[in-house]
Amino acid sequence: MTKILIVLAVLLAAGVAAAVWLRVRAGRDVSATIPCTAKVPGKVAIAYYSQSKVQNTALVAKWIQKHVGGDLIAIEPTEPYPEPYFRTLATATLERKSGKKRPIKPTPSLAAYDVVFLGTPIWYGTYAFPVELFLKDNPLAGKTVVPFSTHGGGGAPLYERDVKAACPAAKVLPGFTARGSNQVERRLGTGVTAHHTEDDVVRWLNGIFGE
Repeated sequence: MTKILIVLAVLLAAGVAAAVWLRVRAGRDVSATIPCTAKVPGKVAIAYYSQSKVQNTALVAKWIQKHVGGDLIAIEPTEPYPEPYFRTLATATLERKSGKKRPIKPTPSLAAYDVVFLGTPIWYGTYAFPVELFLKDNPLAGKTVVPFSTHGGGGAPLYERDVKAACPAAKVLPGFTARGSNQVERRLGTGVTAHHTEDDVVRWLNGIFGE
């Protein structure tokens, strides 16, 4: 009995330590420490859909805006997807099977923009349904499209391919994907900052637009 209690105490201590570590890691300074040399040609729009309360994708969008400027354009469904994530996934699965995806709110015209950063959480390996509908309304012909995304651990294996397919008359540059947060981390208040920092975004921007 004593051994069992010791084991349980050790496991409990480990769980508490892990939770504290996640909080500390999420709260660490993630501000950029390296200079951004990216010079984006033309007028910039940063269109993005961010679903979770942690707002992983929105945070990356704001980091991009901080370093290259541009206008933030939020892509929003007329009815928000439910929290937590498993309910979002269940709802999206039903919509996927039925082919009836909830519409999105109107977004500003992109006619005056030259470069469009396009952000999304990853669903089924690619862009979320609101971004899919956004691209149907905005094929972005003649523009430079720069994908970015956040995911829960599965990566973004189909995202860039699908953006290229949806925007055949656009120039699609190499994208950026950040590991977002899982359910445990969301309960602890952590998000993309637990895995990626602003420096990661700056390095990516420098790589594709640096002088």
